[in-house]
Amino acid sequence: WGWLVISYLFLGGAGAGLFLISLYIDHAWAGLLGISVLVLGTLLLFLDLGRPERFWRAFFRPWTSWISRGCFFITLMVLFGALQIAPGLGFLWENGSALGSVIKAVSVAAAVLVMIYTGFVLSPSPAIPFWNSALFPVIFFVYSLLAGIDILILASPFLPGAPLDLVSLERLQIYLALACLLLVLSHLSVMSSSAVAARESIRLLTRGRWGLLFLGGVIVAGLVVPLALSWAVLWKSQAQAVFAFTVILALLRLFGDYLFRFLVIRVGLYDPLL
Repeated sequence: WGWLVISYLFLGGAGAGLFLISLYIDHAWAGLLGISVLVLGTLLLFLDLGRPERFWRAFFRPWTSWISRGCFFITLMVLFGALQIAPGLGFLWENGSALGSVIKAVSVAAAVLVMIYTGFVLSPSPAIPFWNSALFPVIFFVYSLLAGIDILILASPFLPGAPLDLVSLERLQIYLALACLLLVLSHLSVMSSSAVAARESIRLLTRGRWGLLFLGGVIVAGLVVPLALSWAVLWKSQAQAVFAFTVILALLRLFGDYLFRFLVIRVGLYDPLL
């Protein structure tokens, strides 16, 4: 998989995460942004196809293929997500109606499935032991939510409506970043006693070719530094200072998130037959 697919993994998860958090804060324009990010990521995936005009064939194997299921999840989220945010943009029905409740439930379920299904694409891969982990869907879910909120923070000055509570969002990011750190370290710990190929993947991430990017980029810059500096946001009272700090932290976390997805793909090694 090349950079187009990796960018899709990043944008698709982040878009779904942003849509999910938009429902939590009841912000229709943030939801529209989340759907747009997901659509952009999906377009990159189409560009990676050898024959993009045949993308419809991906829908034909939902019983056996997580990629095929993912196509349905994305379609459901875009369609029901658009219906969900329509009242907030001044269209159609009221949010509190029975129809609105059904639409919201389906859009939430679809967003969660979009966030985790790429983890299921990787985890049932016994031939690549480093991917063969039940933790990956959970890791992808938490990272997607983290990235979605970071995109929301960066876009906050340009979104119509009431100003966002950046301090509350950053407080939530502390818990999500800590969860990402613990989950990634747990995955490495489990893989360290797994097959030969999994141990080689860990060596590449910690002491080999990708060590600097993983330890310096994913762990330190993407998680540890934002965790260490986020206290500054919680103690700032001036809106401009809060925004400046949250932008820096959001960019660091997004950098680490993209690197994580890139490196997970790059260090996936086949277990030797002999």
